[in-house]
Amino acid sequence: MADISLQVVFNRAFTYLRASGVEMTVERYRTLLHLIEASIASAGEDGHGDELLDSVMARIPDYFDLPEKIPPQATPELCRGSIGYGRDV
Repeated sequence: MADISLQVVFNRAFTYLRASGVEMTVERYRTLLHLIEASIASAGEDGHGDELLDSVMARIPDYFDLPEKIPPQATPELCRGSIGYGRDV
């Protein structure tokens, strides 16, 4: 597991959670550490750092309730109006 440090894995998962809108509390820090620990245990001795990071990121929805993503509207609402074309002045 020399390819990537555990601090990097923690930082990336933490940043992802914060960017997703999860407020980090002491309990959520502990949950994140348990998530990393479980990923290390499943990776075994010969697991690579990139595989560990992939495992942690894939398991985040199992450990955390992420806010629902609402995609932005592609365009503003269409409102009928007139800009004066065709009007006799």
